Amino acid sequence: MKNRSGSRGGTFRNKIGSAVRLLSFNGRMFWWFEILYKLLGVTLFVPLIYGAFDIVMNAAGYHYLTLENLKKFFRNPLTYIIVLLVLAFVGIYTLIDMSAVIYIMHCSKCGRKTNISDILRFALRNVGGLFRKENRPLLLLVFLMVPVFSIGQIPELLSSYSVPNMFMVSMKNFSFYATLSALLVILVIPFSRLLYTYWYYTLENISGRETAKKSISLGKGFYIYDLVHIALAQLFLYIIYMLLLLLGILAAVLIGRLFSGMFLLSTILFSIVKIILVVLLVVFTVLGSPVTCLMISLLFYDHKAEKGEYVFYVDEVHEGKGYHHSEREERLRANHRIGVGIAESLLLLITVGACTFYVYRVHRGEMNRNIEFIKTMEVTAHRGASKQFPENTMSAFQGAIDAGADWIELDVHLSRDGRIFTMHDSSFRRTTGVNRMAWDLTYPQIEKLDAGSFLSEEFAGERIPLLSEVIDLAKEAGIRLNIEIKPSVQEEGLEEKLVDLIHEKEFTDRCVVTSQQYNSIAKVKQLDETITTVYVTAFAYGNVNRLIYADHFSVKQSSITQSLVRRVHNAGKQIYAWTVNSRDSIHLMIDREVDNIITDNVALAQQCIAQEMASDTVNALIRFLNRKIRLGSFRFGG
Repeated sequence: MKNRSGSRGGTFRNKIGSAVRLLSFNGRMFWWFEILYKLLGVTLFVPLIYGAFDIVMNAAGYHYLTLENLKKFFRNPLTYIIVLLVLAFVGIYTLIDMSAVIYIMHCSKCGRKTNISDILRFALRNVGGLFRKENRPLLLLVFLMVPVFSIGQIPELLSSYSVPNMFMVSMKNFSFYATLSALLVILVIPFSRLLYTYWYYTLENISGRETAKKSISLGKGFYIYDLVHIALAQLFLYIIYMLLLLLGILAAVLIGRLFSGMFLLSTILFSIVKIILVVLLVVFTVLGSPVTCLMISLLFYDHKAEKGEYVFYVDEVHEGKGYHHSEREERLRANHRIGVGIAESLLLLITVGACTFYVYRVHRGEMNRNIEFIKTMEVTAHRGASKQFPENTMSAFQGAIDAGADWIELDVHLSRDGRIFTMHDSSFRRTTGVNRMAWDLTYPQIEKLDAGSFLSEEFAGERIPLLSEVIDLAKEAGIRLNIEIKPSVQEEGLEEKLVDLIHEKEFTDRCVVTSQQYNSIAKVKQLDETITTVYVTAFAYGNVNRLIYADHFSVKQSSITQSLVRRVHNAGKQIYAWTVNSRDSIHLMIDREVDNIITDNVALAQQCIAQEMASDTVNALIRFLNRKIRLGSFRFGG
């Protein structure tokens, strides 16, 4: 058969042209597979990794994993077993992806159209063949090379999210960069001679050590050339990523200028930029390994042409894998193309649905693991959006939801007729002007009070809601509640009625019950140990483990030290900071790694957290664009 490899292109520009032509020929199938496969990976592997951490943490007896107990955590043999299993699954997942991309590119090279079922079947058979006895040395080699194929994703990740705090001190040292560079050289250079082993195995069915010999022979004299072209391909991808990132942030800042007078503008802009970052990161993470595979495929074909080696046709590749279609199968495949298309679409919908459900669970805080390095810092709206709306009212709670809060903090009292309503003070005087106590009035009397005019005439007639109404709103909006009990001797039975209401509304896993009275949360815990309790205090010192009825702690920000955070975390508990309103104090709490920031300014807290999470690159782009288009007093992201 005629050699189909063509002649070797001499410039990187030629490689880009060849890549575009190969991608365009089977482009639809390439994107179909990558989108399906990566969505499926997110849906399956992220919960798998979370679950693996949970198993090890439970076995090791840790409820909260921090830098302080990390060394002891890794002394547990089960940790290594789980980590190895996770790495094995990730390696297999990556190899299936690589096999699929190699196959798609080879079909395009041979001028043959392909489909999802063929791609997936070939990739699975290809990876499965690595586990045969004669291929086990090759399996180990390919597993070791997986990081090399995935290394192109690192720039996008570092450009989107900041380096974890545990690395920040090291990042400032020259020795850190030197060590990192040396490790990359040690990782990449030796494997450059074995770059084509997986391609020989995949496309020519060569087994075991023979693939290494063929790869060394094919790449001889081109090692530096090959590495430079792979690096250029990743650099090209990174430049496109940064340009799109710049355009996205520019659009967000311009929208901010156009709508600068609108309420909650900062939150809207934060959401826009966050969506841009997530979408771009997902897209370019999807492309990271395929771009590396595509460039290696192009180099593979060029070197074979240079050295006069034969390039197998697709059918020959199938025969080598024991994979071919009979004439009857070909007819059936032709007659069922519509059915295949429907099946592919259905699979996409199922995968997207599963992935959406997972994202929804993350948003609701159901997968926010107690691991210091991956736990998301959450924001609680203090008495609702109390800076813009009357505190502890339905408008304040709706405002907190609109502002993107993770939690709403509210205070509860018991009326004379035994109904739980939301109000901070024991007296109605400050917020309604009525000099009566919470327990003096029945709820029908309380409902008639004006709880909005004290803030502004705009809110005249705002009423004091029942806790049951707030729970209904929270369930509808998917937000969680921090319910603080304000007990007194006149409100006897408040804890019992609160526990009954939480059960009645089936809201146990969507709330925490807090109080400055330890006896109050102890009573709640004794009534129902499944309800999460939080002890609120202005000062914390000593052994937190002695407060057995407190699942977590809510501490005044001025009393929170790094030592206190470490003690609380190492006790398997979380620490909330209250009430944190200034930019400097929010950043200080972020640096001290609290779990939840209780604030009157949700938008500011979300901005500060986003700024800490984002890389210096993103923050620099935002500052540059703000400065260039002169937005006056408005500044997004600091």
